[in-house]
Amino acid sequence: RLVSLPIRPEHIFHFPLGLPAFEDFKNYVFTLKPDTRPFMFMNAIEPAGLSFVCVDPFLVHPRYAPRIGAADLEFLRVSSMEDILLMGIVTVRPDVRDTTVNLQGPLAINMKTSIGKQVICDGQTYSVRHRIWDAIETMRTHETLRGRRSAAACR
Repeated sequence: RLVSLPIRPEHIFHFPLGLPAFEDFKNYVFTLKPDTRPFMFMNAIEPAGLSFVCVDPFLVHPRYAPRIGAADLEFLRVSSMEDILLMGIVTVRPDVRDTTVNLQGPLAINMKTSIGKQVICDGQTYSVRHRIWDAIETMRTHETLRGRRSAAACR
């Protein structure tokens, strides 16, 4: 079900170059729903309906250590690496166990300036189709076990 929510300017992230194959669409908001965790949605302001599924790449690849090139950091106006949020664009397949994330070309977003860009990891060769089903299942199993332990401790 689609719900229209007011969008405040501070919630808009600007991708000056757009995304590859979507260069004309530059402004996005991210939405997160509890029932689709750990996925979030990167929704274009215009046109309505253009949306990308994203995930925190560190959740699905614990040893993920991308390097962002100096030119990309300058483009994003980064003063501290702590200001950068990385997200991976997900490709959802008919069989969800075949769902993948692009780790070689993550979205890099400067959270202080709200400027984003899809970058290519500098000098690295991560997969553009990293399968994530096993990592998501492991994460959900751990959350379920933590929840059971917490409930048992409260008894």
